[in-house]
Amino acid sequence: MNPLPLTDADLNAYVDGALAPARAAEVEQVLAKDAAITARVAEMRQQNSALREALDPWLADPIPPALLDAARMPQASARWRRFAPYFAAAATLLLGVASGWYLRDVTLERGGTPTTFARQAALTHALYAGDINRPVEIWAAEEKRLVTWLSRRLGLAVHAPDLNGAGFALVGGRLVAGNERPTALFMYENADKQRLSLQVRKQPPGTSEVAFRYAIEDGVGVYYWIDDACAYALSGQLDRAQMLTIGRAVYAQLAAAETGTPLK
Repeated sequence: MNPLPLTDADLNAYVDGALAPARAAEVEQVLAKDAAITARVAEMRQQNSALREALDPWLADPIPPALLDAARMPQASARWRRFAPYFAAAATLLLGVASGWYLRDVTLERGGTPTTFARQAALTHALYAGDINRPVEIWAAEEKRLVTWLSRRLGLAVHAPDLNGAGFALVGGRLVAGNERPTALFMYENADKQRLSLQVRKQPPGTSEVAFRYAIEDGVGVYYWIDDACAYALSGQLDRAQMLTIGRAVYAQLAAAETGTPLK
């Protein structure tokens, strides 16, 4: 039986040392023969190194005193009400202290602070939107194949919204690693070479729906929402009003196309 074609998700897992041994052996066989994929793996390792350099100082920051105080001294009821949101976050943070990344991954969603999904979406957008040569795995010329492939990988129907009315044409898409769940990414670009990305991932059963919310992470604006079985994030470096207009168009098209319907 011929091995399955390699995807960027395979290569990311290989670079992170998280790929199953049998699949890792298949990757190494391809690397021994394909200089382009070898160069791609080297590029991924460089990106990981750059991300570590950028994020390690942030991860090393101490937990804010207000969070620690709230966790240790919930005394008077008025004080409790004041610090209740901080106490909840502090408890989660302290439980996750053994894992530096998890320590930073669980945050309060208040005052514009992005949640885990919004932060991941912004980071993923910045990573691929800045890739001039290969921002996607499958180009828009093969949109039907792209949508079919991503739907199969996620186990539910996904669609690439038409944003030409907003001045953004589909560039293509790819599968990206999103913590515990694979994520579909569609990339768009306008005449000024500005790029937008729409990310879609399957949510665990019982996840509560979330209305449109907005966050900014390192200059990337993210509109995100959870609808039925899917979480969505529209990311880009546009002003908030423009992002909202496009986000509403995306939402309407996805609802009409019944994106998120489980595959039969």
